[in-house]
Amino acid sequence: MMNVSKCSKCSNVPDDILMLTCSHDLCLLCAAKSFSQQPPKRSKKFFVCDICSSNTELDANSVYELEKLHLTNALQDRSNRKPASQQKPNISSEKQLKPRSQNRQDNKENPKEKPIKYTAQTIEARVSIHQSQRHMSKQQSENSFIQHSRGMCVDHPDEEVSYFCFDCNSKCICPECIIHGIHKNHEVKTIKKSYPIVRKQLEEQLEQNNQCIIQVENQKQEIEKKQIQQQAIQDHLRLQIAQEIQALHQLLNSKQSELLEKVDNLPTIMEQQDGYINRLNEVEFKLQNFNEKINDIIDSKDECGLLNYYGSIYGQPTPQIPPLPNIKEVQLSNQIFSQINDVKKLIGGLDIDCNQ
Repeated sequence: MMNVSKCSKCSNVPDDILMLTCSHDLCLLCAAKSFSQQPPKRSKKFFVCDICSSNTELDANSVYELEKLHLTNALQDRSNRKPASQQKPNISSEKQLKPRSQNRQDNKENPKEKPIKYTAQTIEARVSIHQSQRHMSKQQSENSFIQHSRGMCVDHPDEEVSYFCFDCNSKCICPECIIHGIHKNHEVKTIKKSYPIVRKQLEEQLEQNNQCIIQVENQKQEIEKKQIQQQAIQDHLRLQIAQEIQALHQLLNSKQSELLEKVDNLPTIMEQQDGYINRLNEVEFKLQNFNEKINDIIDSKDECGLLNYYGSIYGQPTPQIPPLPNIKEVQLSNQIFSQINDVKKLIGGLDIDCNQ
């Protein structure tokens, strides 16, 4: 049967024990609390016994484990003081503490180094914890999966991450980051306690994202409806423009025919003018013949013949110039071309007002 030591301070029988060179034994809770209240030495770490005040030199691993255990207890106390529902025991904190003690015989061989030893109860407890994890609920299984999938610390590759800093909101950290690193005096929690808090924040973010997605879908539907309406307006406008332009073409063709017909009517007026010229030519021809006969009589110097000719033509009408007929003169002007240019400008100024 194994001889189990009691804590010389609280008289509890712990799973792990710190054996001092003064033969006093302390449980890890009392040892961590006492060690945290002692001023550190410059070069080496010494543990001062609260009972006899004797010094026991500790190795680096034991110092680290005591500081880590004190940090874990401090975080646990801080969490318990908050006005919240009663929390479950932090199994991960117990798992994170890894005692590295030797037996009492090792202490006698090297009395200056007093590591923390493992006990049979510790091993059995860890096996029990490992077996109990197989029967966890769904939520506990998720936490267990996260714990099993933990990686190593980025700043301390030899240490497994076990905490999360809520001041920095960075990646998970190890106890060394809290004890001696940049996260010292920050608000930190164990991964197990941080997981539901951060998960709730992510679920809230997920809900916000879903709301944004719904808004995006609604806006897309509104835009698609407007696109359909706009397409219908464009199709109607395209058809209406084509019809109006076609009507304008018909009007221009009709006006072109009318104007060309008026131009074609110009020769009729010219024919009337040519008829009047022909009449004038006839009168001129008669007058010229009359003059030739008179000149012949005068040139013959026949007195009797001249008198007889005069007596024969006396009283006959002399060819007269016909009166000028009422022929409408064509007045050519640039008015028609000015009007056409105005129409061109009007057509060129046609545009679609998209604001209407």
